Formats: sequence, C-alpha cells, structure tokens
Amino acid sequence: MKDVEDFIAELPIDEKLILQQLRSILFQIEPRFQERLSYGVPYYYRKRRVCFLWPVSAPLAPKVAGDVKVLLGFCYGSKLSNAHGLLQKQNRKHVYIIPFSRLSSINQQIVQEHIIEAILIDNELHKSNTLK
Repeated sequence: MKDVEDFIAELPIDEKLILQQLRSILFQIEPRFQERLSYGVPYYYRKRRVCFLWPVSAPLAPKVAGDVKVLLGFCYGSKLSNAHGLLQKQNRKHVYIIPFSRLSSINQQIVQEHIIEAILIDNELHKSNTLK
C-alpha cells in the first residue's frame, strides 16, 4: 500500500509544490495530525477527519474550473465562518474547499486561520458526541 510520501513523490511538480506547502502549514499548526491516505489522497485527522489535500491529478478528483492544481478541503467546512470568502461549497452539503492554482496564491495566515477554526470545530464535535 502506498504511503503519503510515495503519493506526493508521484505528483506533477506544480501540484507537488503546492501540496507540500499546504502540508507544511497543517503540521505547523497541529504537529499531532494523523495523516493517511483516504479516497486516494492525504486526509488529516484529530478526533475525526478535519481536512484533506486533493491534487487534481489524483483519481476521483472533483471537477474544478480554471487552472486549479490542489484543493484544500475541510470536512466540516459548512461550520467554518468563511470570513475571507475563500471557501467554496459547490454542490456539497458539508465539505467546503479552497482551490489553489499557484504556490504564490497561498496566503499562509488565512490558511492557518481556517485550519485553526477547523480544529476547534473538531474539538466541539468530539465534546458534543462524548456528552451524549
């Protein structure tokens, strides 16, 4: 079975660079993320699935407009504030994404804010489940 490092190594260079930068930000925010391939792409877990990185060359990649290379998806994106207006719902109920076309389009501060909020939601959902 392929691991995340093998998966990244096989990506086209433009996707690889974007994915590596986003992955670095994820682990800067939460070094304890559990990272594993699910649906053929890297997912990041704490109590449950928090987010994922989906290169458009990966199997089952959703159709995206434009020159998008990598999607940063949030499993409970519908609960995020979307204060910067970057999260896209498209035709999904819960999962929201931020598309990235170039390495230079990554605003580290905004990405960090979304990840931190997603982690807080993960904590809240875990608490509410343990209280039941």
